[in-house]
Amino acid sequence: MTYRVAMDIGGTFTDVVAYDETRGTYFAAKAPTTPGDLAEGVFDSLGRAVSDPGAISFFVHGTTQGLNALLERKGAKVLLLMSEGMRDVYHIARGNRDRMFDLHYRKPVPLVDRYSTAEAGGRLDWRGTELRPLDEDAVRTAARRVRAEGYTAVAVSFLFSYVEPRHELRAGEILREELGDEVMVVLSHDVAGEWREYERTSSAVLDAYTGPVVRRYLGRIEERFTERGLGVPVQVMQSSGGVVNASFARSHPLQTLLSGPVGGTMGGVAAADLLSRRNAICVDMGGTSFDVSLVLDGRPDISNEGTADGFPVLIPLVNLHTIGAGGGSLAYAEAGGLRVGPESAGAVPGPACYGRGGTLPTVTDANAVLGRVDPDWFAGGHMTLDVGSLCTSIARVRRVRRAAGRHWPVPRPSRPRRSRTSGP
Repeated sequence: MTYRVAMDIGGTFTDVVAYDETRGTYFAAKAPTTPGDLAEGVFDSLGRAVSDPGAISFFVHGTTQGLNALLERKGAKVLLLMSEGMRDVYHIARGNRDRMFDLHYRKPVPLVDRYSTAEAGGRLDWRGTELRPLDEDAVRTAARRVRAEGYTAVAVSFLFSYVEPRHELRAGEILREELGDEVMVVLSHDVAGEWREYERTSSAVLDAYTGPVVRRYLGRIEERFTERGLGVPVQVMQSSGGVVNASFARSHPLQTLLSGPVGGTMGGVAAADLLSRRNAICVDMGGTSFDVSLVLDGRPDISNEGTADGFPVLIPLVNLHTIGAGGGSLAYAEAGGLRVGPESAGAVPGPACYGRGGTLPTVTDANAVLGRVDPDWFAGGHMTLDVGSLCTSIARVRRVRRAAGRHWPVPRPSRPRRSRTSGP
């Protein structure tokens, strides 16, 4: 028997679907994601669907590692190296915005603060002609600062590098020579070889911010699959809905930023086709994020540029609207109001109802208290929820809100009626 396997590794659960090419049957399984070693969660879920990894003929997966790092602001510590005199391009950003009349709009806090932005002399004109040579001493000074202050990634964005990248290429050579492979170096023309300095810089910063997380994960997955006898390449979903091998994804981690949610979009395209629906709205709620996308005229809605958590990205990607409000998103009281996310309880300790030491309430906890999930048949029966501990965690938020003069009732836990034929 041979299997075609698709897997989604989220911040809370790892899900797998295996298709038996001989019998034409499908198997689905779920296991908690293991943040300490993601490969453990991968093989836990894979082992519930496929007994022999050597029988896998095709393996593709989507991952939210980069996206979750962005949403929860748990990415790399990045130093941004700009052309002399252009230090504030990333922080000034754009004066215009889509939600001009939204009184509650908040400009995204830059992933790199101004202190972590350095400059290097040298200049090209708009045609790529060198006006002043690159100040290599300034680049080496930036490298020494990276080592001294513990930065784990460097993003380089020089003026007009999309026309002539020689200065960025030389800066990259110096940084890699000084820092080795321990620090990720991102050149803006590699990520987005297009005009518009802010958007190109933003794309490079996003690549540097999420890249180390994605690289470590993909390297570990490939290593463990080789140990387990998997004889086929590991394929990864791209943000545009396509598939690339893991080695390409390690070199271009930003291409996988929306890898996990895009899998849901492509599934929506297939479902819409089966239902003879040319247009559809796709909703994917995971443990960390809530994602919405469109199917238009039977195809995913793809753009050559977009945004990720408010930051512009100059790469082909499915137009996904993502917010940090998933099942594991933490609830808390702030200024007398109830807030949810973007920080997530993740898989460890997870929501309070998992019984793994979590004490703060999440969306999943609320659904368990309201009886919207079956505590005895959670995750296909692989987990039993500890509903008894939920009232304590939810009451903690309720007391804070009551102190601010706001009240809401806390319902008693209820158990839904479960059909014996119901699935996970």
